[in-house]
Amino acid sequence: MRGRTVVYHGAEFTRPMKDSVRESLFNIIGPRIKGANVVDLFAGTGAVAFEALSRGASSAIAIEKNRRAHAFLESTAETLGVTSKIKLLYGDAFRLGSSLLGPAAADAPLEDTPRIVFLCPPYAMWDSAAEPLQGLIRSAMDHSPPGSLIIAETDKHYDESKLPPGQWDHRLYGGTRLSLIEPPMICGMRM
Repeated sequence: MRGRTVVYHGAEFTRPMKDSVRESLFNIIGPRIKGANVVDLFAGTGAVAFEALSRGASSAIAIEKNRRAHAFLESTAETLGVTSKIKLLYGDAFRLGSSLLGPAAADAPLEDTPRIVFLCPPYAMWDSAAEPLQGLIRSAMDHSPPGSLIIAETDKHYDESKLPPGQWDHRLYGGTRLSLIEPPMICGMRM
């Protein structure tokens, strides 16, 4: 999809990740995106999910609760020709994300494809919905296949110690902080 752009409608109901920050992020995660399953919990314009597909992710799930933003996601997926690779969910990221990132059903086949989970909610939500956001991160850490990666976007003033414990890699880009973590593995089991 090189050279094709995701249209930002300019409305206040989304705050897309800045192009320069997104480019830096994908330069960091580089080859890890190839073949991965992507989960974009607060999709907005979908730029992160569409970029991941463009860089080789095998599939993406994008969750957005704003009806107008969701309509733009559908239109963009059609324009980019990726409707077969992306599942667009309309609804609450906390409710839908909990079921997506939680434990698999006992009779579900073993999922071993690495997952890349993006949490890029409105910055104010890191304070107003801190507990549910941390719950999503913990679910992703506890139940993602080996080789997975969780990425949280906050503003640079966010107290990074409020994230669930772990070996986070924090990067600052202007007013944006990206925090990345690979869920730890011990003897092949999540801890």
